[in-house]
Amino acid sequence: MVDGGRVAAYGFQYQYLRTLEHLIGLVGQAEYAGVRVEGGPRSETATDKIDFDVVDHSGAVRLVTQVKSRVAGGSLGGTAALGILLDMIKGAPDPPAYSLLTNGRPDQKSSTLNRVLVSAADTQELREQLDELCREAPQRRSQIAALGDEELARLRRCRVEYDTRDDEEIREELRNTLRNIRNSARLGLGEKSAGLLVGYLLSEVFGRAADLSGERANFSVAELRRLALVDGETLARTVGSLDWGVVVGAIPRIPDVPRPQVVNQIMEAFPRTPDRGTRFVNLAGPSGIGKSSAAALYISACADQYDVIAWINCETASSLYSDFQRALQALVPSSGQGGKFSSPEDLQHEIQLTLGRFPGRWLIVLDNALSLREVEPWVPKTSRGDIILTTINSAAPAGSAHVVTVSTMEREQSIELLRRRLQLTEGESVLWRPATQRMAEELGDWPLALELGAGYLVGCGYGIENSDVYIDALRTRAISDHDSIPAGYPQTLAAALNMCIDKLEQRIKGGTDKTPDISAVATHLLIMSAFLGSHQIPAHLLLATALSNTEEEEHLGPLIVSPDIVRLGEVLRELFQFSLVKNDLPLPAPQEDKFTEATRTISVNSVTQEIIRMRVAGHPDLPSSIDRLVGHVERWLRTSSEFGMAERVQTIQSHAELLLTHAEAAHVRSERVALLCGNLAGPYQLLGDACRAERLLKRELEILHEVAPDNETLISQTRFMLAHMYLYSNCDSERPHIPGLETTYDEAVKHLEYVLYVSRGWVETYPKAAIKFAADIRAILRRGTIKLNGLTELNSLAEAFSDLESRLPESNYSRDLGLIVKAEERIREGRFGVAESHCREVLRNNPVGWPNAEARRLLTESLARQGKWAEARKEVNFWKTDPAAPSLFRESILDLIRNVGQACAEAIVAGDSRALPIMYELVSWPDLDSFLHLGSPGDQRVIELLRQICDDISSQQ
Repeated sequence: MVDGGRVAAYGFQYQYLRTLEHLIGLVGQAEYAGVRVEGGPRSETATDKIDFDVVDHSGAVRLVTQVKSRVAGGSLGGTAALGILLDMIKGAPDPPAYSLLTNGRPDQKSSTLNRVLVSAADTQELREQLDELCREAPQRRSQIAALGDEELARLRRCRVEYDTRDDEEIREELRNTLRNIRNSARLGLGEKSAGLLVGYLLSEVFGRAADLSGERANFSVAELRRLALVDGETLARTVGSLDWGVVVGAIPRIPDVPRPQVVNQIMEAFPRTPDRGTRFVNLAGPSGIGKSSAAALYISACADQYDVIAWINCETASSLYSDFQRALQALVPSSGQGGKFSSPEDLQHEIQLTLGRFPGRWLIVLDNALSLREVEPWVPKTSRGDIILTTINSAAPAGSAHVVTVSTMEREQSIELLRRRLQLTEGESVLWRPATQRMAEELGDWPLALELGAGYLVGCGYGIENSDVYIDALRTRAISDHDSIPAGYPQTLAAALNMCIDKLEQRIKGGTDKTPDISAVATHLLIMSAFLGSHQIPAHLLLATALSNTEEEEHLGPLIVSPDIVRLGEVLRELFQFSLVKNDLPLPAPQEDKFTEATRTISVNSVTQEIIRMRVAGHPDLPSSIDRLVGHVERWLRTSSEFGMAERVQTIQSHAELLLTHAEAAHVRSERVALLCGNLAGPYQLLGDACRAERLLKRELEILHEVAPDNETLISQTRFMLAHMYLYSNCDSERPHIPGLETTYDEAVKHLEYVLYVSRGWVETYPKAAIKFAADIRAILRRGTIKLNGLTELNSLAEAFSDLESRLPESNYSRDLGLIVKAEERIREGRFGVAESHCREVLRNNPVGWPNAEARRLLTESLARQGKWAEARKEVNFWKTDPAAPSLFRESILDLIRNVGQACAEAIVAGDSRALPIMYELVSWPDLDSFLHLGSPGDQRVIELLRQICDDISSQQ
């Protein structure tokens, strides 16, 4: 079955290619000023059937065009084309010409239609000939009969153009045309700009199409010339920071020193061919040698050959999963934002299907992959796609991959890199060439070492005239650093890095509690970064570890250091000037203003991290520093989870996983480590990966019994979550058991008995904690999804927790849960207005987590049941698209789709068509198929029925 999202994406791609092609074709035609993407403002255009129009210098419209795409082999017959033209001619403007551009296959009536439009002597003859053409299409004949003379006159100015080229041929012609434009300006279109220019211009077209105000719709010929004539170096240097539609993921900045010997080998492995076999290139070599940079250089040269390019960070399971999720959203725009799959295997399956069916050509860069064997399950063997792996494991079996070994830079490239980093003029470069040559030789032409060496000179305020002093110090340090060199790396690399860190530490002058020393803070920040992932490390998280202890802070969210204490930019500048870190893509910004400053992130080379860990190994303060870092990561992860910020959770998850590995290696076992295990388990449970969540919870319980056996709060919370997972998986006759879960019925009962025992002991001392446990467990045990028939122990526990709750003072949390339960009951009774009132009362209290998700879900259902369709649709769209939506709570979303969908279906059957748009929104929910894996067979039956109703209604329209 063809995926509607893919077809839509393919259509937009073809539309914008043709728009750009037409604009470029206006260059040299003085009478035209440019095109308007998606036509003019709505006030000026009464129809939405215009994809672009051509305007002259007075602003008058000279041509309006609609672009219709078809997947390979698809047709657009003459009568269908006529229907599109009839839609186009309605309303203003009234240009001299209309055109329909399509890559659809014509039929016999297509040529007849064009001939009739050209040859008809007058409007009456045109009406007669079109009526004859549509003899077997009564609906179209009725439309023709209803046309007035003015509309027929417009129709005579219409033309249909059938285009037999595929997208790659159109792109090739675009490149040739741009090459002619640039050659005439003596700029050329070479290796550094060929792939970037077409892709960037397409992103400009897309950006103007996405501007809802229409203010940027006009794309003038003059502006096109200005963009097309940008120099190649600027393109190559700046593309890493552009909002460039063709690339998904954290592509590194395009290097300013080309390495054609590597890029050419990749090009040779990916020749243009109609074959559909997936092609692999394995870029092998140690970290810091430039593998990722080589992949980025290939993208800069060949980006226009691909419809979608995805950069996947394979550093951890979480980063691999989340980046493939983003790639899927680019390949299938209908997958939307924040949709998740119940397991990595489900996402693998969907990615394979999507890539295998994708009509265009795609490229995926799998950065930091262990081996081809690790990533092969993610991609189909037959497709129109290319895979580039970067791996430090040169001994890994390459399989079917073409291996390109990335070695050190050529000497001239090394000298050029040093010239650029030291900001030498052309004259200075010639004068100091012997010095830069010696420096390149000493640093072994290793890109990372060259960056560090130049960073050292710049950071110390030295010039190239001091390079010999630096080289002597480097040799001395390399000998003393013999034991801190990772296997396979040159001695000078570790020495260059350690010299930079030494100089940073020498700049420490001492500070006070009110005015911390910038260099000391920067050094601590760098060391702590070595125990997290190498990409998208939250800079404020690291800053807080240097200045704040989580146990000393009252509030529970991420700690953002005030600029009155220290400015993050000043700290990072200390590291930038020594080339120790780089800026990275910002985190998604949450809704709360107090967190928005926390979006800045940095990246650190993985070999730099390894050398830093070797440098500090055995330091007596290391365990306590790691423990403090664990505390801050736990806060970031917990807060992101509570607010349902799915994309942010994925990034922090990746860092948390690596940090737990390092904590274990350093023998750090503490309450903070246990708490991080539990809060890392929470998102996995919500996303459907119950087995991984269970493993983390058991690890948390094991650590707590060892280091904090008296911490009844954490132990109770952990045991409660383990019991909850068992109940969800096993106590619903409709819901299938989750394979792999180890918790048994007897263990779940014992967990709940422990929580009951502890909660009873808190009645006087910690009543708020007791009421929270009682309300949570009572709500779970009494929900409709849990079947208690015959389960004596669970029935007794439900009664005991209800009794406990009745003896405790009500809290805001228990009151919210009580209102949610009442809202469910009122909906079952048909008292939808009362249910709406209960839900709004809960939401006024601004709850977080599950209460917020359930209140919003029930509010939407109560609105739909009352026929308040506009308000209900607003709520549905919030769930689907708003970054503040609690998108982690998959069970609530599944209930929303099922129950609101049922309400819509019942309304439609009763004759209320206003419910239909909401039903369409529901059945097109991002990654809906993956949601169904979490649901019961009943859920699946209902949602499939809703889909069928929508398909039937669409086919009748």
